[in-house]
Amino acid sequence: MLNFILTNKKLHLLCLVILLSSFFSLHFPSPAFAADVDNSVLKRLSNLESRWGHLQLGGDFSLQADYKRRSIERYETPDFKSNLNLYLDAQIDRNFYFYLLLSHYDNYGYLNQLFINEAAVRYRSPRLLADLGKFKFTLDPLGLIADHSSSPIQGIALQTGNTNIYLGGFYSRLYLKSKLITEDSVTVTSDDKFGLRIAFPKPGYMLGTTLIHTPTGVLSETAASIDLITNLFGGTLQSELAWYQPGAENYLENKGQGALGGLFTWNKAIADTIYTLNAWYFEKGFAPTSSILNDSYLEKGNIFINNSYGVGSTIQRKFSENWDASISTGLLVSPGQIKYQGPQLTLSTRLRKSFSAVSSLQFGYDSVFEADVDKITLARYNRFSIQLNTVF
Repeated sequence: MLNFILTNKKLHLLCLVILLSSFFSLHFPSPAFAADVDNSVLKRLSNLESRWGHLQLGGDFSLQADYKRRSIERYETPDFKSNLNLYLDAQIDRNFYFYLLLSHYDNYGYLNQLFINEAAVRYRSPRLLADLGKFKFTLDPLGLIADHSSSPIQGIALQTGNTNIYLGGFYSRLYLKSKLITEDSVTVTSDDKFGLRIAFPKPGYMLGTTLIHTPTGVLSETAASIDLITNLFGGTLQSELAWYQPGAENYLENKGQGALGGLFTWNKAIADTIYTLNAWYFEKGFAPTSSILNDSYLEKGNIFINNSYGVGSTIQRKFSENWDASISTGLLVSPGQIKYQGPQLTLSTRLRKSFSAVSSLQFGYDSVFEADVDKITLARYNRFSIQLNTVF
């Protein structure tokens, strides 16, 4: 019994020695181990300092209060929102770049989200520009069928050309999904979008054509457009004519035989004033997934929308004391609407005071139309907003 007690004491003592050794080795490392840690930290800091000259960090921040009235919402209180964008650009080497856009959106009392808006690597050479990752990219100049300025591409975009021709295209992953599930396996498939553009830049004008195709899925579609940019009457004319056909699996009920769309803008600057004329025609069923028509009521204040045709104009003018203003107005017609028959007036105004090159206060009013999920039924949208913007 005595030997057993002594043996237990020896075991306890041995455990205590091991614990103390572990404690001292963690909190008071050996000189060799401490030197390795110091060298690793110094190496990391040295590598970081060597890249400081290649990093660019910036961003923008906006605070907005608006009071709005929609067909499905009647706000009895102002809506408060903030948008924060943080940009990080890094030149990896002579040809490769990395760029990151970290965005934070806060709708006070309702929605708060932080997300990566862009994260991509760019390769640039005299003959090729390639972007790989998640990034914003618009293929056609007016963005009727291939506008990804709000919804980034998740894939790759390639651009090349010279003074006589431009070639561009992209591939974007839309959805990754399970197609077939059995007891033994799962078949995974995806919905993907492809885009291709060819343009011919000439002295005084540029003519181009764009093709978009999503073979399968609820967003399946095919769209093609032709566009022209040229000088006219001392100003710049931009025009795009497009055809759109939803796929067999598309969520839209009105598939038909395809639909036409067209947008024409002409602008000219005279002294401190810019004059713009607009004309549009969007046939019933013209609803490309990636288009400037989508969600135009949110922040854009566009005077045109799906399933409508009309004309409009915009006047932008600079005033003294760093004030400037713009007024956009138009007459919109949408055949078949029950509530809104005949020409409808659309209006979007902005008044801005610039305190410096990086900060401003903006007042806005919109009385425009928004499209329902079917992209056919329209409803008027009224909004008054105050917004503080700053860039850093």
